[in-house]
Order: sequence, then C-alpha cells, then structure tokens
Amino acid sequence: MNLRTGTLIFLISTCMSVTQCLKADESAVVFMYHRFDEQKFPSTSIRTDQFRMQLDYLRDGGFAVIPMTELIAFLKGGQPLPPKAVVITIDDAYLSIYEVAYPLFSEHGFPFTVFVSTDAVDNKLPAYLNWEQVREMAAHGVTFANHGAAHISMARILPGESDAEWRKRITADIEKGSRRLKEELPDSDQLLQTVFAYPYGEYNTGSAEELTKFGYIAFGQQSGAIGRHGDQRALPRFPMAESFAGMDGFRTKAASLPLPVLEVEPWDPVTSGPIPEILLTLGETDARLGELACFVTGQGKVDVRWVEPGRQFAVGPKNALQTGRHRVNCTAPRNDGRYYWFSHQWITW
Repeated sequence: MNLRTGTLIFLISTCMSVTQCLKADESAVVFMYHRFDEQKFPSTSIRTDQFRMQLDYLRDGGFAVIPMTELIAFLKGGQPLPPKAVVITIDDAYLSIYEVAYPLFSEHGFPFTVFVSTDAVDNKLPAYLNWEQVREMAAHGVTFANHGAAHISMARILPGESDAEWRKRITADIEKGSRRLKEELPDSDQLLQTVFAYPYGEYNTGSAEELTKFGYIAFGQQSGAIGRHGDQRALPRFPMAESFAGMDGFRTKAASLPLPVLEVEPWDPVTSGPIPEILLTLGETDARLGELACFVTGQGKVDVRWVEPGRQFAVGPKNALQTGRHRVNCTAPRNDGRYYWFSHQWITW
C-alpha cells in the first residue's frame, strides 16, 4: 500500500468521506477576548484559570494556532489552512493583556493579534497598554491591527446627522486609528494594515462599504467559523468571557465549521422593526439539516421556517427585541460530531 492510498483510507475512516475532511481543512475558528482576570468586568473578562485551560486544550488537542496573517492569506485565495486552524484575537488593548495573557501566550508559543483603540493608549488611561508595551510585544511577534481611534459604534448614526456626515465621522475615526498605529509601529511587519475589528461588533451596510473602500477585511463579534468564502465585510469570532468560558462549550466552538451560507437577506444588522426575520440561502453541505436549530439571545430556541427544504430557510425572534445588540445562532451537526455554525447580529435602537 503506497502513501497516497494509505492517506485516503485514513481520511475515509476518520471523516466518513474525503470530501468531509477537505471541507474541514478549509476553515478556521477565531476566538475573541477583551480582559484577563479583571473581576470587576465579568461580562468581558476571563479568569486566568479558565484561559489557561483553553490554551492547554488547544495545545494538547492537536489544534493549529496560526497567526492572523495566515488566515488573511487563506481568505485572499492563496495559502491553504492546516487542519483544526484557530486564530486568537484581543480587542481594545487593555493592560491585562500584557500582565496576564502575554506571558501565557509566550509559554504556549501561540501567536495572537490585538485590535487597538488608539485614543485610550494615547490618553495614557491606566487600564490600557502604553506604546512601549505595544512595541515590546510587537518585537516578540505579537501583531496589532486597527480598532478605530475612539472606540465608537460603526452602526450608530447620531440624531440629526446626515448619511454623508456620519460616513465622514466614522472614516475619520478609522483613518486616525490607522495613522496612529503606523506612527507608533513604523515599517513594522507586526502591523496588519488592512484588518479591522468593529468596536462592540456593531456595523451596518454603510460602514462595511467604507471599510471595503479602504481595502479592509473586517471582523465582528457574532459567533461562527470562517470558510474560504466567508463574508469579509464582517467575519465571525467566538467571544470569550468568564460567564461562558466553560470547557464543554469551548471544545464545541473550537471544532466548529462554517455553515455554507451563500446569502443573507437582509444582511444589514440594524433592524427596521422589533421582530426582524432573515432569509438564508445555503450551499452544498453534508450537515444534518433535519437537526438544524436556531437560538436567539434571551429567547432560547426559535422556529426555523424552510422556504426551500435543504437550501433556504427563514428565522427570527419569537418576541420583540429590546434596544441593543442581539444574535441568532444556528447550528447543525455533522456525522463526525462536529457542528456547522452560523450567527447573525441584530441591532435595535
């Protein structure tokens, strides 16, 4: 038996089909953190013991924790991804990154990316990194990217503000964040100049259009894995914090796959009413769609209405959404125990 034949037999025995394994290797999971061991902020902070368990699991479970640059190369159509690819990101540039997370990343040999809100660093706020710490981490392989300057919502239009005025305001913030990072990390390979994370994970069609003009690939805070054809206007990440950092959930998310959603209508997260509905069109998949389940923030499981069985379905909340951010998460199992995952954000003002 030659190596090629043996590889095919292994693939089939472990994944049920060669196609399944190839699909699994065509995706990555991105995790998002904010604070570390900051007990005053349990909704955005993770305990050190929880974080260490997660990193240990990724190291010991055969995951490939890759730098953001490899994911971007994959999305642009070039470099393939290793099996079980994971990318780790951190938003806002809090000081606890340097004090708690950075030593643990160094211990595990894992790369990570920090999305920096530059005004907070410039203003020397005590809870945030300073530029010397940023440069020190960059010198040791940490990558940095734009999170805007003032950490403003990229979806909220101020009262009386025209569309043109709003676009001018948000693009000025994006450009300022980019400029300050370039000034503090001049000519650095560790500065990712075309990667952006939406503050609060909030975006709309207009802000996505503006970022596309700048050539950015953008990340939100809705859950899910990323495939080659993921929507680069707002790629998903799994948020991590103390209240939902249990290992059972983490294992499921780390192994998740992108549900092949070809189209979402309407795509804009900002809703026109309190009971929105989205229509999703699926591509070819080996997901067990008969077991597709969708869950809305604070409302639990909601009904799925198939418009075209196996290809197109509609989903919305059972009850009116309150003002704020909400998500619908849809998952479907695969025969090997992994889950396909898709999430959509709704924003109500």
